[in-house]
Amino acid sequence: MERSWCAVIVALAALLGTGSASAQYCEGTVHGLSSTYNLAKGTGFLAVRSRPKSSAPMVGQLFNGDTMEIFDRKGNWYQVAIGGIEGWASSKWIRNSCDY
Repeated sequence: MERSWCAVIVALAALLGTGSASAQYCEGTVHGLSSTYNLAKGTGFLAVRSRPKSSAPMVGQLFNGDTMEIFDRKGNWYQVAIGGIEGWASSKWIRNSCDY
């Protein structure tokens, strides 16, 4: 009896899933930034931007050790979310737990 309930739960999970067979939770951590913060020089932080372009407005900043959720990748940019901020950050400075 227990086995049949498991099958039902698995089937329901598949039906109610995200709609993408490849969808998975992906977490990233910032690493390799300078330890000296300087906004004018752009050092010591990783800019989170509104679009995946270095010229896009900055909507937040990330620092070494910050962990965020990664939703997508476009070229060398990850779409990220952390602490209510969503935007795009350079993939160069983010290690991740998925195959992005």
